[in-house]
Amino acid sequence: MARAGVTYIDIAKAAEAIKSHGQEPTVDRIRERLGTGSKSTIAPLLKRWRSHNTEATDISGLPNDLVEVVKSLHERVQQVANHKIEQARKEYQAANENLQAELTEARNTITQLTARQQDLEQQNKGLIDEKTELYKALEDTRINLVKAESQRDEALTRVAELKAAVSDLKQENRDIRNHFEHYQQRTAEDRQHEREQFRAANQQLQSQVHSLSNQLAQSESHLSELLKANTQLQTMIDGLNESNHALQLELNQKNETMKSLNHNLEATLAEHQTSSRQNDELREKIAALTSRLSAADKENYLLAQALEKAEAELGSTKDKVAFLAEENKVILQEKAVIQGQFKQLQSSL
Repeated sequence: MARAGVTYIDIAKAAEAIKSHGQEPTVDRIRERLGTGSKSTIAPLLKRWRSHNTEATDISGLPNDLVEVVKSLHERVQQVANHKIEQARKEYQAANENLQAELTEARNTITQLTARQQDLEQQNKGLIDEKTELYKALEDTRINLVKAESQRDEALTRVAELKAAVSDLKQENRDIRNHFEHYQQRTAEDRQHEREQFRAANQQLQSQVHSLSNQLAQSESHLSELLKANTQLQTMIDGLNESNHALQLELNQKNETMKSLNHNLEATLAEHQTSSRQNDELREKIAALTSRLSAADKENYLLAQALEKAEAELGSTKDKVAFLAEENKVILQEKAVIQGQFKQLQSSL
């Protein structure tokens, strides 16, 4: 169906004008002259005009067979050219749409991978910061553990010293009691012979006993304080042992956490490397698609050149046909002249 603005009358006028300039009306020439209309619209109208002007073509003097052959050749060439042009245009359009879709998909994939890579880098940075904090906490825990072990060693040394002091005091107490019993026995044996000396010695011994009793009370008080201090130190040692055990458990937990974080970090790095490889593959695919698009453009350009060449050859063929028609007309005229001269010769004879 003709598009609005392009009618058979317009086609006919344009064809007559082109023919008046000594050229063969073609779809491209009519379209160029009108400045509008598509080939699919102009071609059937031009064919209709040619069918109406068949008699004028026969009057030119060309044989009907030659005219029919030329028409058939022109129509066949025109149909083949139009078919090739339409097929090339559809193939180019389909290839271009496929390439555009693949390019869009590749760009979307690159965008997603880039976002994923940024997320992985952010997670990797967070894991590194968390690992640094855990290393710092682990170092603080180790320092506290060393301090606790040092305090424990000092407490154990102090307890050993206190135990040694208690043992010395007990031995001194035993020696004093043994010495006191020895004096009592000696005093009982010498009481009858040396009563006066016994009284003096008894007073002296009583004084010594009183002094020794005070020393014994002080020693027992000191021993009680030492035992109490020993109990406190033992309690402190137990608390330090519990703290050491808790710190050891916490250290083990931190080590397990560190192992887990290292494993996650390795997995994240592996995933990051995989994403990088996929990104490189997509870049290579985009490069290949771009190359294919460039090849398709080049092929389209070659097809356009081939089409122009075919149209040029068609125009040349039409010009040759027109030249042959003119030459045939001249030959027919010469033939008519020769026949007239021949008739004149016959009549004169």
